[in-house]
Amino acid sequence: MNIIVSVFEEFNNLGATVMMPVIFTVIGLLVGMKFWQAFKSGILYGIGFSGLWLVLDFFMGSLGEAANSISANLGLKLDVVDAGWMLGSTIAFSSTLLPLAIIGILVVNIVLIMAGFLKTLNIDLWNYWIIITGGVLVYRFTGNYWIGLGAILISSVVIAKLADIYAEKAWEGGYVPEGITLPHLDTLAMAPVYFGVNKIIDLIPKVRDWDISTEKLADRLGVVGEPSIMGLILGALLGVCAGFSVPDILNLAMVCAATMVLMPKVCSILMEGLGPIAEATQELAEKKLKGRQIRIGMDAAIGVGNPNVLILGIIIIPVMLVLAVALPGNRMLPFADLSSMTLYILWAVIASKGNMFRALIAGTVGAGIYLLCGTYVADIYTKTAIIVAPDMIPEGSMLVSSISAGNPIYTILMLICRLLGLAA
Repeated sequence: MNIIVSVFEEFNNLGATVMMPVIFTVIGLLVGMKFWQAFKSGILYGIGFSGLWLVLDFFMGSLGEAANSISANLGLKLDVVDAGWMLGSTIAFSSTLLPLAIIGILVVNIVLIMAGFLKTLNIDLWNYWIIITGGVLVYRFTGNYWIGLGAILISSVVIAKLADIYAEKAWEGGYVPEGITLPHLDTLAMAPVYFGVNKIIDLIPKVRDWDISTEKLADRLGVVGEPSIMGLILGALLGVCAGFSVPDILNLAMVCAATMVLMPKVCSILMEGLGPIAEATQELAEKKLKGRQIRIGMDAAIGVGNPNVLILGIIIIPVMLVLAVALPGNRMLPFADLSSMTLYILWAVIASKGNMFRALIAGTVGAGIYLLCGTYVADIYTKTAIIVAPDMIPEGSMLVSSISAGNPIYTILMLICRLLGLAA
């Protein structure tokens, strides 16, 4: 087991930008592509993925500063601190569950694809930690290693099935190429909520006909409605809300405008690499697996190149901070993960088919659920963090959690354990 952990740690240390081109080249060869075609697809994906995270880090770093300033200006004082997704990943990578969990997720995934129950092959190994962390919380709560492992395997199946269910919705809007899915647990787990909100809006006369998108704004407002100008305006407004100086406001405005232009371009490079491998995979499945489909599961970050997603990612930050104060039952202060809300509202935009009015309503509901669920798991999350990563707990914090940990699956797992009386 120690060998498996060591291999995975080395694999993880190399990072997705290094290893994914290798993985995609191998997959390309396995599905019948010629070496240079597979190699080119792998390299293009690596280039696109590197560019994606360069732009995202640039964008989220600036949003994080603004979010923290707004929080300070509002004087928010809550007893659960959002310590960020990195604490969650440390909880997973430090657990004795890790080696069996990695093997188990892959084996169960492949077996259920061969059985025809699943179509998504989840190769997003770097984000297995999100699935594993939920199981670690269950393990710490119950004191039972095998119940924790079972929670991990069940979660992995649920999230792969959700990726299958909602795949075509992501393809329709051009968020990812056909044949690619997004089994990213802490973002996809909220998709049923976002689709549910849209179903409710469909029942409201007149309101269901309201339609706002960057495309329609560009048609009506001309240059002012273009994504780059919208990013500029929203970035400036966010800077004003944060109480920034004029130079800092202008800098944030330019960062947001630049992201609106650069993100679609780097995503197009990434898609150029993904497309041929997705097509070759499906062709092989149709020939060898009696028409059965195989889809490639990837990081949700590849879906954020749409300007509507980026714009909502800016707007949702002040909304979530207001919710943190106003929402009954919430005790979590959004902090470290707040700048990553662009990822967490991705499915709100997909479910709303780019309609920003609907996406804002759905995203606001989702933000509230992230806060309440993050609050619910805070006690066991803090106890686990104290054991495995006490140095990552912010000084003076009574309890820690995160927006990532506020995904509904963790809460559902803990609710089931409590209802069944499985506490250690």
